Amino acid sequence: MNKAQTKNKSKQEKKEIKITKKVIKERLISHFKNHIGKDNKTSQEEIFQVVTGFNSLAFDGFQRFYIWKHIEQTIRELRRQDKCFIIKRKGNYAVLKEQEEADYYKSICDKAIKNMENSKVRADDWVDKEKWREFENSEEKPDLEYEIVKEKSPIEKVEELKEQAKTKVIRLWDKENGN
Repeated sequence: MNKAQTKNKSKQEKKEIKITKKVIKERLISHFKNHIGKDNKTSQEEIFQVVTGFNSLAFDGFQRFYIWKHIEQTIRELRRQDKCFIIKRKGNYAVLKEQEEADYYKSICDKAIKNMENSKVRADDWVDKEKWREFENSEEKPDLEYEIVKEKSPIEKVEELKEQAKTKVIRLWDKENGN
């Protein structure tokens, strides 16, 4: 194998990134020292980049989802351990600072508690009224057919956008010329 082939092959190989839970915690704590209070909020993308060292678009959808779930899990763990009380509000994240922020968080908790209480009532109702029998005897069959949607490459996306632009230009041309 010559140098060009070796270089090409190494570019094609994906590097494996291993980030432990301890590293995620340390990076989150370090990042959130500068994001205390709603006025110093941070975004999901900023958090993702701090933890991974990469823009989220460098990963495919499943990888992003998987990584973000671990980040969220660590944020909850930091909150439970009372090391860093991070809350999410309007899509942004910050460490609690003011009572108004705490009240907002408590209202979210109260709503979740109410929903869980309602779910307990529905569970009892399901058993008491033997709703499981209706379910068991229902005629509905699940639709087991599905379509696998392949994510388009950036080149395919650009070509699609070019095509859309062409049709818009043609429509505008026709409209301006009375066609």
